[in-house]
Amino acid sequence: MARKSAAAPRREWVLAALLTVQILFGINYVVSKILVGVFPPLVWASIRSVLSAAVMVGLCLALRRPHPKWSKSYFVPMIFCALTGTIINQAAFLVGLSYTTSTNSAILNTLIPVFTLLIVTLRGQEPATLPRILGFFMALVGVLILRKVEDFNFSNKYMVGDLLTLLNCLSYSIFLSFGKKFLEKHDPLWTTAWLFIYGSIGVSLISIPSWQGFHFPTMTPALWAAGAFAVFGATLLTYLLNFWALAHARSSHVALFIYIQPVITSTIAWAFLNEAITFRTAAASVLIFIAMLLAMSSKFSFFKTPVRGLTSE
Repeated sequence: MARKSAAAPRREWVLAALLTVQILFGINYVVSKILVGVFPPLVWASIRSVLSAAVMVGLCLALRRPHPKWSKSYFVPMIFCALTGTIINQAAFLVGLSYTTSTNSAILNTLIPVFTLLIVTLRGQEPATLPRILGFFMALVGVLILRKVEDFNFSNKYMVGDLLTLLNCLSYSIFLSFGKKFLEKHDPLWTTAWLFIYGSIGVSLISIPSWQGFHFPTMTPALWAAGAFAVFGATLLTYLLNFWALAHARSSHVALFIYIQPVITSTIAWAFLNEAITFRTAAASVLIFIAMLLAMSSKFSFFKTPVRGLTSE
């Protein structure tokens, strides 16, 4: 059944949710390196999706969440949301990464907010004001500086991987735009559960060739910890928080927060790996945060719905 309207959350909670998602994703880069070192990427994606679906269904049942109405109006749109939000983007990202460099992948993934802004503007979902566009592209420049765009290697050798990475970006941007109204209408827990169910089926089918000849590795404490974080922290919690935030903030700005990831990753590397923060890192980070403040200013309607302490659109 459709979700009943509830009081809009404070903007601080929405911002905290989006920031938490990026922190978890920032940590996940390190965790994923451990996991894909012993699991083929699509095999791990399949395992993660199946485990996440099982946990989400169990959580919904344990909390006795009312299930949405069993109808075409719920399950048919879910197919499109799962395709763009889990199956295509995950498969294209992981397979694309195996055919290109990590630098190329990191740089190309910065196009997600740009694609999202373009789609929501063309669809008339959000206004294309000069300050918002300027903020987005200032953030893009900051991230490209941080990602060392001069190291981008454009060649036929990496073309397949780069094109798959672009498909990943476009797929997720489409999901943020077209899936927004659907996520607003329905229970976030059951919707997340069904997205993982659909996603686990799709990703598992794609991963069948990767399972051939695969032998399950010896699970060390480090692998168990990495796997637990990847499922509960970097998958379940991130999807739940992102979907919840998407119901209360503009699609483009949910995507914009992706630009914080490299800043968080650099901070984690400095705090735990003793990597020095260079002038380049500091300058790029300042540019990103200034750009985000400009793009997210309440004057330019960051939030979709009236939020306590903020004027409505």
